[in-house]
Amino acid sequence: MPVVVALRAGHGWFPAAEKPVATLVDDVEASRKEWTKAAAVTDADTFSAPCKKGLKIIDPRRTVTARKVLGLTTTPPSNDGGGGSRGNGGSGGGLEV
Repeated sequence: MPVVVALRAGHGWFPAAEKPVATLVDDVEASRKEWTKAAAVTDADTFSAPCKKGLKIIDPRRTVTARKVLGLTTTPPSNDGGGGSRGNGGSGGGLEV
């Protein structure tokens, strides 16, 4: 079941959580629309705009309010690159050129 369906599916959110969770779901749905646009393009230049917009919409800092009222951690992940190989194509363990 997609996350947005699960979050909207008649779940009895307590009153303080209803609006923040609804906002989060709206953001996820808006981001999904941008990713759908990005998936349909055939060149990098056209891909970039919806991709950037989709990422901006689901910025982890925008989830803090919903996470807080649900009793979850409110510290968004850092962007220090420590979690993987974003954008560099690998872990750096390959051959030197």
